[in-house]
Amino acid sequence: MNNDKKFTVMVVDDIQENIDILSTVLGIQYEVSIAMDGKSALARIDKEPPDLILLDVMMPEMDGFEVCRQLKDKPDTKDIPIIFLTAKTDGKSIVEGFQAGAVDYIGKPFNVTELLVRVKTQLELAHSRKEMKRINARLEHLTIHDDLTGLYNTRYLYDALYQLVESSKAENRSFALLFMDIDNFKYVVDTCGHLNGSRALREIAETIMESISEPCYGVAYGGDEFVIVLPGFDKDQAIKTTETIRTRMKATKYLKNKGCDVQLSASFGIAAFPDDATEARALLKLADQLMFRIKETSKDAIGCLSKTSDSDRSQPPSTLIN
Repeated sequence: MNNDKKFTVMVVDDIQENIDILSTVLGIQYEVSIAMDGKSALARIDKEPPDLILLDVMMPEMDGFEVCRQLKDKPDTKDIPIIFLTAKTDGKSIVEGFQAGAVDYIGKPFNVTELLVRVKTQLELAHSRKEMKRINARLEHLTIHDDLTGLYNTRYLYDALYQLVESSKAENRSFALLFMDIDNFKYVVDTCGHLNGSRALREIAETIMESISEPCYGVAYGGDEFVIVLPGFDKDQAIKTTETIRTRMKATKYLKNKGCDVQLSASFGIAAFPDDATEARALLKLADQLMFRIKETSKDAIGCLSKTSDSDRSQPPSTLIN
């Protein structure tokens, strides 16, 4: 548990004497928040969620069980640990308290030392659960994202592309793939260093994301190569989007804060479903081939199959060259 942070414990009780005692007992170690009825407790928790709640059962208008149930029904408050602190200690009430979502149940009158130990234990458990949730979310993010650029990775691409092909076939919709390779990127690495080369890739990824919007997404394909997936786009729309990325790249000074001030360009290949291919592997291969042809000839241009050459893939692509 982070000792630098003072955790907040909310006390919900309609008797002022109980509040005064608990505020004194808890205030040595924790920030203490107060509510004297269920409705005001819910309103305050919505604005400032505490780390733990000590909740009385017998209160006017809304009892503690209902307060607990409402908190557990909300995504933003369901993980706050709730300890019932009440004189209502019959077996049926204790069962109802745990069924409502409480993590502990303490009877009044209470032992101060026992109360502090139980509060500390539940705060530590809640902190551990929150940290584990954060770690799991990070690991889940890394399984489908590239750690350097923040774009999706190839593992995500292959699964998502297969599903996109199947859904596009079923719904008779088009989509397009862009294969993108940075021109002369080795020069950047050789002159600015590997670390700045990685920074440049992150900045290029930002350019890609600024040029597209959901449901489109970018993929770090490896090294200085990227794939951009454009669901619902036909070839003409894909060309316009690619031209946007290409012109934004040329207008951007990369690594300007690192003393390099590099201007970069890229070569692109476009493959459209269903005009150019109807399977994921074939679309990726074609977009890669079209990009490579541009790379070998002009660079800083867009390669795609013209309508007249759709039936003959051996013909060179039509290109848009700056």
